[in-house]
Amino acid sequence: MSVQPISSALSMAQAANEGTNTSNLFINIAGQGTGTLTGTNVDQKLVKADRLLSFSEKMVREVNAASENTLFSAGEIDASWVYIEILRTQAAIYAQNSFYQANNIGPIDVYRADIINNKLTVTEQIEYTNCIITQIETFAQALEGKKLDTLKIWFRFIQRQDTLYFFDQTGQPLGQNVSLINFSQGTLQSGG
Repeated sequence: MSVQPISSALSMAQAANEGTNTSNLFINIAGQGTGTLTGTNVDQKLVKADRLLSFSEKMVREVNAASENTLFSAGEIDASWVYIEILRTQAAIYAQNSFYQANNIGPIDVYRADIINNKLTVTEQIEYTNCIITQIETFAQALEGKKLDTLKIWFRFIQRQDTLYFFDQTGQPLGQNVSLINFSQGTLQSGG
C-alpha cells in the first residue's frame, strides 16, 4: 500500500521557513521584530520586520434603508478586529506581554513587498496606531517533519493609514496614494 500526499501545495511551515513566490507579507510590531532581512537588496522599512503568515481585516458601513428621505443613510464605518499570525519570535513575546498588561502598542506596520530591480521593495504599507490586543492564541503544528510555532493575534486600532507606492517599468518610484481613517477624530483622508 502506498501513501499519496494530500496536496502538492506548500505547507504553512514550508512557506514560513522557505518563503514562496507569493509569500510577500511582513510585519513590524512596534519595532520589536528580530530583523532577519538585511542587505542592500532589502528595503530599509523591512529591517525590523518579521514574516507575516496570515492577515485579515474588514470594515463595514451600515446603511439604513429606512431613512426618512429617498437617499440611503450613510451610516458610520465599523472596523473589525485585525487578525494576524506570526512566528513565535521576539515580537510575539512583546505582543503577548502587551496583551497581559492591557497596554496600547504601536505602530503595527503590515508590509507588502515585491522584487523591483533585484531589491525586496515595499509596495504597500498599512500602519495601525494606538492598538490594543484583544485576543491571542498560541498555535503549534508539526507538518511533514517540521514544527511551526505561531502566535495568532487579534487587535483593535484608532487609526489606519494605507499607502500604496507606485513604480514605473524600470523600477523608478512614481509616487504614492494614501488613505487614512482616524476613528477617534471621525476623519477620513485620501490622496496621491
